[in-house]
Order: sequence, then C-alpha cells, then structure tokens
Amino acid sequence: MVQTIQAQACYEVQLNDYTSVAGDGRLSFLVETPKYRKRIHEYKGKRQFRRPLAIKTLEELTAAPLKTKHKRLAYSIPTARPLELPQQDLPVPPFLFGFRFFNQNRDRQYTFIPNYTQLIEQKFKDHGYKIELGSKTYNGQHMFSVYPTIESQLAPNIPVKIPANYILSSKEQRLELLRGILCAKSRQYSKSRDTFRITTQNFSTIQQIQYIVESLGHRTKVHYDETKKYYTIFFRSRLNLLENQVSPPVKVHLGRRYIKQIEPLPPQQCIHIETDGPDNSYLVGEGFISCR
Repeated sequence: MVQTIQAQACYEVQLNDYTSVAGDGRLSFLVETPKYRKRIHEYKGKRQFRRPLAIKTLEELTAAPLKTKHKRLAYSIPTARPLELPQQDLPVPPFLFGFRFFNQNRDRQYTFIPNYTQLIEQKFKDHGYKIELGSKTYNGQHMFSVYPTIESQLAPNIPVKIPANYILSSKEQRLELLRGILCAKSRQYSKSRDTFRITTQNFSTIQQIQYIVESLGHRTKVHYDETKKYYTIFFRSRLNLLENQVSPPVKVHLGRRYIKQIEPLPPQQCIHIETDGPDNSYLVGEGFISCR
C-alpha cells in the first residue's frame, strides 16, 4: 500500500558515502550498533551469525548521540543483499555485451587486456564466436574481430547505452555484465588496494554502472575530475568478479554505510509505504537503502 501523508516532523539522514534518505520521524532503519559490529569482528565467519540488527526510528536516532564516546560514528546500515530479479532473454551474452560496450573501437575491433586474455578468448569461443586476429596492435596487444559480429545480433537498434533488460536482469546475468565491463580495460582493479574503478566521460553511463554495482550489494563512490572532465566510480567487492582478485570472503554482508548526520526538514508531504514482506521493509534511493 502506498499513500501520501502530511508529516510535521521530517528529517534528512546523511550517510558517509554522500547518499541520503528523507522521511518523517516514524521512518525506521535496521542498523548496526557498535556492539553488533564488535560481534561481527569476533565472529570471523567461522560459525553462523545470528545476532539481529537493531530497529531505530528517526525519532529515536535524533534523540541519541550519533557518535560513541570515542568520537566514532555509532550507527551503520548494512548494504542490501543482491537484488533477485528474473532471468532475461538477452540477444548477446552479458559478459560479451559489457566487454564490447567499453572495449570496441570504431573499426568494430577489440583489444585483449593483459591478465584477462585467456578469459576473454574463452568467453567468445564458449558462445560460438570465431576470433580473427588483426594486423594492428594496441599497447602491445593484438586487435581482433569476432564473427558473427555482435552488432548483427543487436540490429536493427544498436544501443548507445546499456539497455534496461541488461540492467534489470538476474543476479547472475548482472554479475557477468559487470565482469565484462571490468575486463574491457586495463587497470580497473588494484590488487594492492583491493579496489575496482571504472572511468568514463558519460555521466549517464556512470549512473547505469552504479545501479548495476549497487544492485549486487556493493557500496559505491563517484568522483568527478573537473580538469580532465571524467567520472570515476570506485567500489570494493567480496564477490568473485575477476580471476586475480584478492578480496576476502563474505562474512555477514558486503559492506555498510554510516549515519553521519540527521538534519531537520520543514513539514511536508511524505509517502507512506506498506509491503507484503514479513518485516515490511523496502529499498530506497540510489544505494538501495533498507527502510521500514
């Protein structure tokens, strides 16, 4: 059920990754307390973790300090689990579409990326494509073409953005799409920092990638370089995205956002939502933040 209500006491919750959620005082979150995070640290993934999250309304959060006695942020919101969406019938396998989207040049040729050459070659062959090496090289790597061409399978409308049916595909398909994007360029993963980064000058593409990454349960950060005029999205993952990844395994969840500040807002109309779920929770905002 969704209905509009006039709320008097309204607030904006500002999180440490610059996302925010606004609502009235009755809006509640499933939050981690310092004691909860301490138990996660002691747990170390060796046994089943059963401790429940605390339920805090905005009224309760505004009445309590948001920092501990050690001046650390007290409350955090775990990232949502990967969205479970239905399998899509896609014209091109998602890994190959993601790879093509960021790797193809004007001549419809591709470049093998160091560390992923065998993986890229195997992916094309597994899906029935024939690889033909070209005479041109880029950064010491041979350019190559594939037959049949991917464009022939996307015709007549060759997309210039990632189509909605790829973005709204199943978890496994979105994982493959993200893997293809990450294998399309070099240095998109740093082993020393265990961090992924994807760069483009197109903001709408960054927004689409942010949706894909966040829908898989990750927390992202987007940076804009005013000098070079490009956007970069950063994230970490404990899912197996690349062969050379050194990320530790998942313990309880993939990440968390800390509640940094809560600011009062003037009275305004709010949307009251009730769901059929057992805990009446739902996801809001670009970060898929769990509320109830």
